Amino acid sequence: MFCKYPSIQGNHCYGGFNYENFLRNAELKRRGWEPPTPITTGTTVVGLHFSGGVMIGTDTRATRLNMISSNTSLKIRRLHSNIYCGGSGYASDLVNLTRLLELQMEMHYKSTNKRRVPVVCAKQLTKALLMRYMGRMMISFVLGGVDRSGVHLYSVHFDGTTEMCLYNSIGTGQYGAMGILEDRWKLGLSEDEARELIVDAVSAGINNDLISGSSVDLVVIRNDFSVEKCNEIIHTPLRPDPFPVLTQKIDYKKLLNEVQILEESIMELNQVVPKPIGRKRVKKPVRRDEVRTTLGCILMNRKRSADFDKDEPPKKKRKTWIDA
Repeated sequence: MFCKYPSIQGNHCYGGFNYENFLRNAELKRRGWEPPTPITTGTTVVGLHFSGGVMIGTDTRATRLNMISSNTSLKIRRLHSNIYCGGSGYASDLVNLTRLLELQMEMHYKSTNKRRVPVVCAKQLTKALLMRYMGRMMISFVLGGVDRSGVHLYSVHFDGTTEMCLYNSIGTGQYGAMGILEDRWKLGLSEDEARELIVDAVSAGINNDLISGSSVDLVVIRNDFSVEKCNEIIHTPLRPDPFPVLTQKIDYKKLLNEVQILEESIMELNQVVPKPIGRKRVKKPVRRDEVRTTLGCILMNRKRSADFDKDEPPKKKRKTWIDA
């Protein structure tokens, strides 16, 4: 959290929770200000170590509120030749932020005489960018890669917090995926076992999350700096299983005879005469003496106030008609 005291620098970060804005938020809510509603971004991203490197898997469904906008969304992004990441959050933030990070990695690669970029460098740059926006970039990463020091896997959250892990999952489907990882992951997994485990973990996140779905994208980064991308299609039923077919025939007549009528009520329905279609209504001509007296006629029939001031005898009333 950021501190606002003048004695401490504005960008100083200290540990623990900060409740300085609690009273301010309570006062704003009392005055009628409604806080913004939380937005759910559906994704399942899984990363894990195996004996030959690191592997990252994601689903491929992109959603907007309750609408599926794409079933082939790419959520695994390249940061450098040996570093990849899987993102969960806004698709626009994911594309723009990873593009910026990729350019930063290329500049670092050329400024260090084309030395392979360490994975921790990509993690620190991602963390600095997210902390600069103070949580307004709604995107989280599972970042993994291989360098001279070994295999690395990090989780970078939207507020800039990071953690090093052997396996992890983020997104709305992370709970189903994490259950599979905690049950079956172990040190020294082969590449085939890790591929099967990560597909099952992402599939569990898809089955337990309405927003995640479609297929599974995988990227495998090996210790020899080789990279392999693949896609695993999950065949899920589009409709529930049909009801079992009844082998025994049912005698419906017998069932109707067994039904007892306890009460009977009969209601007569009035016959409804349909209106003629296509026949024009003929309007009767309106006589002038049948027109009702309007407000204009009433006002004109009243005596003017100037007539009472004269000494002359009252004139004869004359009615004035105004055509409606």
